[in-house]
This record gives sequence, structure tokens and C-alpha cells, in this order.
Amino acid sequence: MLSAYVNADDMEGAEKFFKRLIQDDFEPNVVTYGTLIKGYAKINDLEMVMKKYEEMLMRGIKANQTILTTIMDAYGKSGDFDSAVHWFKEMESNGIPPDQKAKNVLLSLAKTDEEREEANELVVHFSENSSLPKVNGIVKLVDEDEEEDNYEYFDAQLARAYEHSTEVKVDECQVL
Repeated sequence: MLSAYVNADDMEGAEKFFKRLIQDDFEPNVVTYGTLIKGYAKINDLEMVMKKYEEMLMRGIKANQTILTTIMDAYGKSGDFDSAVHWFKEMESNGIPPDQKAKNVLLSLAKTDEEREEANELVVHFSENSSLPKVNGIVKLVDEDEEEDNYEYFDAQLARAYEHSTEVKVDECQVL
């Protein structure tokens, strides 16, 4: 129901429904807050995006990749390169790999040579420092009885980026 309000750009209705859920002892989670943050980002209300993000953290709920990318994208739509850099770094500091959308937002906002250099360095730095098991979007299946590895790729760019990666056994991978 909350998503229906958000999809209809009715954030007043979404807030009323959310407050009613709280009154009925519903414990909001990362999905609930993510839906509200998405809604406020969609209507470019950065003040409410941040208010809901802070409220979520106050409840002890950790942000996930989707929420941080949504916030980064919201600042990106306003053309705020410095804030986009902040949220990109926030992902890294929380051990959350930036998705392709986050990378694209950062790179597209870079207008000056210095900004382009900073954006490229951040994207390359994070790509070099992330390990294959934490990457969302690629799975390399290794069967020790088979001579060939079996790959399943969910993202063509990730597939190319990790072509020369080391073997990872299935039991070592995180399922996200």
C-alpha cells in the first residue's frame, strides 16, 4: 500500500499510511524507509529524503545499497557533485559496493577536469578494492569435478570486468 502511494506521487498519503502503521505497532524496516526515501527523491524533496534517512538510522536500521544509491541519485538530479561524492564514499565506508547506477550518477555529474578525475579515481579505487564475493550481479560457479567453470552473469559489464578474476567457490559467495 505504501508503494502505491509513492508510485502515485502522493507523499502526503504515504506519510499518513506510514504513521498509521506505526500507531498499529508495525516496526518499519529498511524496505519501508527505502520506499519513503524513493518517494521523496522522486518528487525532489531532498529535505524529506534526509529526514527519513536520519529517522531510519535513529531506529537502528542500517542503509543498504538501494537506499544510498537513491539518495545519491536524488542529489545527482539537483546537480550536486560534492554531495554525490559524499554518498558514493558513504557506500564504501559502509562496505556497500556502489551499483552501476551510482557509478553512472557520479561520472555524469563531473563537469570540470578535476571532478572527472576525482570521479574516475573513486570508481577505479572502489572497483580495485572490492572482492568478487561481495559483488552483486555475478556468480562464478566452480565444480571441482568438472574441467570447466560454469558462469552465470547478471550484468554484462560486470562479466567483462571480472573475466580475469580468481576462482571463488560457491560456499564462499554471499547471496545478496
